[in-house]
Amino acid sequence: MNLQQAKALRQWIRDVNQLGLKYGYEDMAGTPDDPDGEYVERFEAGETPAQVIAADFGDQQPTC
Repeated sequence: MNLQQAKALRQWIRDVNQLGLKYGYEDMAGTPDDPDGEYVERFEAGETPAQVIAADFGDQQPTC
């Protein structure tokens, strides 16, 4: 992973975590410094943060 990809991953993790907060999950994708391996794979597969949240939470309503 080059520097540009690493920066994109860090931002993607932040974006997923920010969306996850609406469902009561803090750092659901890990932290930018220590991302969860499953979420790294999802990033590499090209999933957007919105797709990740939709897949993980489906029809569940945000808590906040």
